[in-house]
Amino acid sequence: MIIADNQKYCFIDEKIVLQTFAIFKIIRTFTPENLIIIHFIISIMKKLLLLLAMFGQLMFAQQINVLSFSVLKNTEKGGFFYPTFSPTGDFLLATAVNYAGLKQYSFADKTVKILTTDAGAGYGVQISSDGNTVVYKKTGFVKNLRNNSLISYSRSTGKQVQLQAPTREPITPRFAANKPIFVKGKTLVRINIAAAEVTPVICIEDQKMVLYTGDKRTILTPNGMESSYIWPSISPDKKNIVYTVAAKGTFVCRIDGSNVKSLGKMNAPVWLNNQWVVGMDDKDDGEKLFSSALIAVSIDGKVRQSLPTPNGKMAMYPAASADGSRIAFNTEKGELYLLSIQIK
Repeated sequence: MIIADNQKYCFIDEKIVLQTFAIFKIIRTFTPENLIIIHFIISIMKKLLLLLAMFGQLMFAQQINVLSFSVLKNTEKGGFFYPTFSPTGDFLLATAVNYAGLKQYSFADKTVKILTTDAGAGYGVQISSDGNTVVYKKTGFVKNLRNNSLISYSRSTGKQVQLQAPTREPITPRFAANKPIFVKGKTLVRINIAAAEVTPVICIEDQKMVLYTGDKRTILTPNGMESSYIWPSISPDKKNIVYTVAAKGTFVCRIDGSNVKSLGKMNAPVWLNNQWVVGMDDKDDGEKLFSSALIAVSIDGKVRQSLPTPNGKMAMYPAASADGSRIAFNTEKGELYLLSIQIK
């Protein structure tokens, strides 16, 4: 149909016109009772859709199943804190509550071996990908001033080598190509390792995150320059960073600092795999710890799941195995527990 109006033309679809008049005619026949029934049906449908959405989210949250949990034999008396899985998964490292010394727990024979008693050894300890070398910081005092040195320990020979003499500058050790590297001050130190071999290194400098990629140094402040950043780590696929902002919670961002996602309240976060982060939900008054439980959160922050742990035990400072099948944690007394999990 073509309608002329002051030499302007518009084209109207006759089918649409007929359908519109038909709908209008039907609506005119509605009684108040009909409208009440329709409103009721729409309300019920909205509630059903909401329940389906919640059910779908619940189903996704059940993707992490805890198959079992148990205390690690020979740690029942306590004294084991801040566990770290070896990349090979055959042993754990733990330290004292004040980070003094390193203890090795072997899964094969369930034995405990003291690797060192050096002060500060447990803070930021690193293990080579083949599991043969451990690098740790040693705290000491020079002329009454606190200093840190860097020590390489061979698990096969027990030999210790000093990589960095005592210094007042901050030190952050890492590994690349099974060789130790470290950030000293604001410089990435790599000996006999090409820049192309160095995987990204993230550390904290002046309460801000700093990313080292090859010879490039980048300050990252995805939550603002005024925020105080702690516990940063890079995902296994090197695409994302998880970190905590003091008094604001834990977040995930791209490795360039973009696309920030909130994971809510979570402390000491570590990567479970590329899609999940596990940490602790602890409550205290600044001096006394009241409770602590394990939680897993998807990296988009949409799914938050509590992980079951022994009744009456505070689950703290989780560590995840490289294959994502086990989670270790310490209790408030320093007992070590192991969770076997399944991610579907």
